[in-house]
Amino acid sequence: MITLYGIEWSRAKYVLFTLAELGLDYHHVKINPFEEEKNTPEYLKLNPLGQVPTLIDGGLVLTEAMAINFYLARKYGNGKLWVNCLEDEALIYKWTFYAITQLETACVDLILHRKVYDEKDRNIEIIQVAEQKLIKPLRVLNEYLVDKDFLVANQFTVADINLAGVLSYAQGGDFDFSPYDKVAQYLNVMLSRPTYKKVVVG
Repeated sequence: MITLYGIEWSRAKYVLFTLAELGLDYHHVKINPFEEEKNTPEYLKLNPLGQVPTLIDGGLVLTEAMAINFYLARKYGNGKLWVNCLEDEALIYKWTFYAITQLETACVDLILHRKVYDEKDRNIEIIQVAEQKLIKPLRVLNEYLVDKDFLVANQFTVADINLAGVLSYAQGGDFDFSPYDKVAQYLNVMLSRPTYKKVVVG
């Protein structure tokens, strides 16, 4: 039995999305990254950083959401969520790393400083910087999506899960996607999938 540690609005959402798309059975332990439960000796043995998500599958203990998603898609996908040629596989990696390096920090800052933190801890300057940081990478992504429904090989893959999961934080942080019409349309379709709504939205 697969066990996943993390809660729905943390980076565990990326993995919950993947588990649901693959139809896998799993045990979900809801570790909140903002609570002390992440620092128990038992959990720190699994994830010494005290972060989420953490996945256990047999003898494998795996951290880092995107690595977990690659593993699940490769091991359990049977062709679903993955691709058949090296060139398309490279694009899965490209768009996942794009999400991590170009988008994720700013997207997370938006939801933290607009929704998650107490009012006294919110910083308008961080919000403004985050919105500026998103302009160029979202323009690039918007242009890329002009004639595409998915990121890779005209099919729904783990790259879409990873990128949409990251962008969902900006959406939750009231980011205005209207200047990026293709990104907005793409994100709406990805986050409207029944699997995402079931495991993340509830």
